[in-house]
Amino acid sequence: MPPHQVALRRFVAFAVAPIAVVAGFFLWPSQDAAPGRSDLGEGTSSPYSGPDNYLAWVPGGFDDPAFRQKMERLPGLDEAVVVAGDTLWLHRTEDPQGLVVDEPKSPFAFPIDAFAVDANDYAPFVDGSVREEIVRALGAGRAVLGEHSADLRRLGPGGRLVFRTGSVRVGAVVPDDAVGWSEVLLNRQVGRRLGIAHERYLLAQPSEALTRPVWRRTLLPFVGDDPLRVDIAGATRYVRVASGVRPPILVKQRFGEFAATPQADPAYLTIDPAWIERNIVSTEVPLLGTVTCHRKLIPMVRGALYEIAASSLASEIKVYSGCWASRTVSRSPTSPPSYHAYGAAIDINAPQNPYGTKPTMHREIVRIFESWGFNWGGDFLIPDGHHFEFWRVPDQLRAP
Repeated sequence: MPPHQVALRRFVAFAVAPIAVVAGFFLWPSQDAAPGRSDLGEGTSSPYSGPDNYLAWVPGGFDDPAFRQKMERLPGLDEAVVVAGDTLWLHRTEDPQGLVVDEPKSPFAFPIDAFAVDANDYAPFVDGSVREEIVRALGAGRAVLGEHSADLRRLGPGGRLVFRTGSVRVGAVVPDDAVGWSEVLLNRQVGRRLGIAHERYLLAQPSEALTRPVWRRTLLPFVGDDPLRVDIAGATRYVRVASGVRPPILVKQRFGEFAATPQADPAYLTIDPAWIERNIVSTEVPLLGTVTCHRKLIPMVRGALYEIAASSLASEIKVYSGCWASRTVSRSPTSPPSYHAYGAAIDINAPQNPYGTKPTMHREIVRIFESWGFNWGGDFLIPDGHHFEFWRVPDQLRAP
């Protein structure tokens, strides 16, 4: 019997009543992470208070190869650094003694959210408590891990990351904010050697405080027609590319990390079947019928749709447009896996809300989904009005 049919039988009783939604959320076994990997808590890290950094990014990264040099010379900026980033494929990890910690079965590897910077240029953008540690590690050609990544990898200083393109030792573990919530931070030379090629986001410290509109106008001449997202100091939780969504490391923490391998079209992934069997289920929900999502997303989907079905808005739900799809963000081969690859996002009314157009989704439906812990794509830099992805565990599903 196909895995999704087995999963459907296993969870069919779950659909009998709304109370089962709440119960099931807490009683499902946590099988999506390797034994012994602790949970630091959603979005939490050691206490850290960094400098007042301004942020800017464009989808797909900055195209101008001289963009970094232009920013470093831009009047009105005391400091500026451009952070490069791409997905690297982690084949194996080893402890300082060379013993294997993790090694997916061939041909699979872990897709890793990796950034690269010039160590000295990056130094002003991190707190003094970790600055020397980061600069020393990067200067020695070693990797810096955020705490969530080190916990997931079960590695500390001296451990070794073996990618498909080369390897690097871990030099330091620091609070996640200090590495932009990346899974691994490298210096530019090591990053290039391992395959990091795209300039992803800009950090800056202006000579004087700027409003968001002024900060945006400052950068517009350098980004051409690309959509530009800017944030001023303190305006966003995750000071990194795609700052309005959860970083990949936190998606992995919630939904479990999978190993995968790119298909002939590298924007699409073949995911380890064992992870799929543990986590991806097909079940019935109100208004949409059968959906296939991550088991942890189902209670949120069902809760939102029960509420919509009980309102006068049921007719606004036109079509189910998908949940689980094993592909990368924006179908780019160098981007991290999409929320859809984890089964952690659901698309509704896609024909009425095409990607990149002004959303027509009823605002009360948006409010209901947001109340059930979803982040709405209609608010993204490039609107994605049919898209709802995991943002938080909703209050309705939290333990009393």
